Amino acid sequence: LKLIMVMWVFYAYIGFLILTHLVPHATDIGISAGEAAAVLSLMGGTTMAGRVLMGIISDRIGRKLIAIICSLLQAGAMVWLIWSQDLWMFCLFAVVYGFARGGFSTSMAALIGETFGSGKIGSIFGVLEVGFSIGAAIGPAIGGFIFDVSNSYSVAFLIGGVVMLIVTLLVPLIRRETERNY
Repeated sequence: LKLIMVMWVFYAYIGFLILTHLVPHATDIGISAGEAAAVLSLMGGTTMAGRVLMGIISDRIGRKLIAIICSLLQAGAMVWLIWSQDLWMFCLFAVVYGFARGGFSTSMAALIGETFGSGKIGSIFGVLEVGFSIGAAIGPAIGGFIFDVSNSYSVAFLIGGVVMLIVTLLVPLIRRETERNY
């Protein structure tokens, strides 16, 4: 449970970093506020598509493989975002990152169910959501601090990419838990 908790903190960290700072980053480099908001909406739409499609695929080829692929795609998208300067580059980021984010969350939810069983899934997710909330709280704050210090989001986005690479390395370590109280 501790391993997945760390992953959940990191997953929320990067997600809320992006949700908070994507639009300001885009407008800072000259994308209009309306276009930046449209990029965020595109990311939301592709997240839904990723949840459905990658959920179906994970049912067929395995949860871990899909979680690994999706976390790698998110890491790559974060690096891409550092160099994005044009609207099309932000749109490509939104499609790849959003789709992979949706696929990661769906495959991880299924993997968590397989790992712990369904008997205590409510309490398991209750604990994991504490970790998610921690990541959601610190991602925007760290991103804002980094921007305030450096006047750039590059380091914040690079840290986000590294965080997702760490998640990628942690996925294979998830093992089925025996029955115990969580």
